Amino acid sequence: AWYPPGHGDFYQSFANSGLLDEFVNMGKKFCFISNIDNLGATVDLSILNLCLSQNHEFIMEVTDKTRADVKGGTLINYEGKLRLLEVAQVPKEHEEDFKSVKKFNVF
Repeated sequence: AWYPPGHGDFYQSFANSGLLDEFVNMGKKFCFISNIDNLGATVDLSILNLCLSQNHEFIMEVTDKTRADVKGGTLINYEGKLRLLEVAQVPKEHEEDFKSVKKFNVF
């Protein structure tokens, strides 16, 4: 699924498009997602094994955010749940807060 707000809206877009139902009906259980600008991305078998062995329904690889990482996403605690927040979802008046490596320290 291609959606400008990024990964944060992937799940809703995947379901709304009908692809989720199609994949489930084909017996698919896992989905690997990577940015379009990361053409070298591959499935890391150690992460997949972690997902399978510990029955996690979701695993995300993150890294420390730097001042160069202002256009990507970050993790937030929203309504008691960990969520991915993409820069396209941030209101203009909060963009400078979003760019803070102290306030949002993972990318």
